[in-house]
Amino acid sequence: MTTPDLINTVVIVAACFLLSGLAYLRKILDLQGSTLGFVLGLVIGLFGSLLWLILLLLFLFTAFVATRYKYALKTELGAAEAKGGTRGFASVLANGWVPMVVALLSVENPWISTFPKNVAAVLYLTAISAAASDTIASELGVLSSRTYMITTGKPCKPGINGGISALGTSAALAAAAYTSVVGWVILLIFTGQLSGFPLWFIAIPVVMGFVGCQVDSILGATLENRGMLNKDRVNILSIGAATLLSLALMTAIGW
Repeated sequence: MTTPDLINTVVIVAACFLLSGLAYLRKILDLQGSTLGFVLGLVIGLFGSLLWLILLLLFLFTAFVATRYKYALKTELGAAEAKGGTRGFASVLANGWVPMVVALLSVENPWISTFPKNVAAVLYLTAISAAASDTIASELGVLSSRTYMITTGKPCKPGINGGISALGTSAALAAAAYTSVVGWVILLIFTGQLSGFPLWFIAIPVVMGFVGCQVDSILGATLENRGMLNKDRVNILSIGAATLLSLALMTAIGW
């Protein structure tokens, strides 16, 4: 089994401690959220890579900025995140669970079948892309004056589960592209994990991340609105669906 070396471990532990502490002090995460973030960060950093951890934190920061954007107006509309946008335990788990599982499944071991590191890197980017796409779409889409239910096409109140708009959909695609492209460039340059793939492969996390956002809306319009799922479980399922779709596509084309 491949294990992290001592120096790498010390660096990652220190980075997780520093970054989770800063996230708490800057009110990006509350105490429980920052504690869980530290644990998830350790797993992702140790078994994925330090750069995987950095990409997760980039998503977290972007999500916080989007949440705080026009926060007073969102509050008036009744669509603002609670606690000033500070994320808690459930939100961190919902967005970090699938990336953590991908990191664990990228480690060579004699007990279960795992993914090659380059394949895992694409799956990881897909998971982050899906989380970013959904979060940014939700935070900007609530500002749209024209919102429609994804399952019926009928007008609905902005911010309702399953509601989509031109603004939110555009934001979802932009967030998926931004997260995937930045992540791809960083991993390609600094780790070489993606060097074996053709350039067009970058479309996989972009497209599947965007698809994950649509899955989230469909689940929200159906199961969440009926009380069968809550927001955090919908997030886990939609991110997981996007990641599995990426794996299925890569398997189908022979990678």
